[in-house]
Amino acid sequence: MYDLSKEKNPYSDFFGIELIEADENSAYGRFNVRPEFTDMLSHTTGGAYASLADAVGGAAARATGDMYVTQNCSLQFYASTELSDGQLIAKATVRHRGSRTCIVAVQLEHADGEIVCDGQFSYSKI
Repeated sequence: MYDLSKEKNPYSDFFGIELIEADENSAYGRFNVRPEFTDMLSHTTGGAYASLADAVGGAAARATGDMYVTQNCSLQFYASTELSDGQLIAKATVRHRGSRTCIVAVQLEHADGEIVCDGQFSYSKI
């Protein structure tokens, strides 16, 4: 299991992203939905979704101890998240780990298991 105490990321801290676990094949994390991350309809913004997905996907990529930066991402949004939903949960799965890149699929869901967003991130080893 990857030592999550190594993760020092002020941006993730700002969002209150909690990394629960990570290993060389996957990662799991979440954040509490907050009013600061909602739009004019009181729905959590796509940017907040992307931030959570990127943080947890990046943790899966870095779980080998190598350093990676985000190279590209693609997200599909299926459902909105309101304050009453409480939390967004991210599950990341490494799809490919090469010598220079790592491709990670990420799925976001509500606590009841409803999938609200999924996508793919590519990370470049530095």
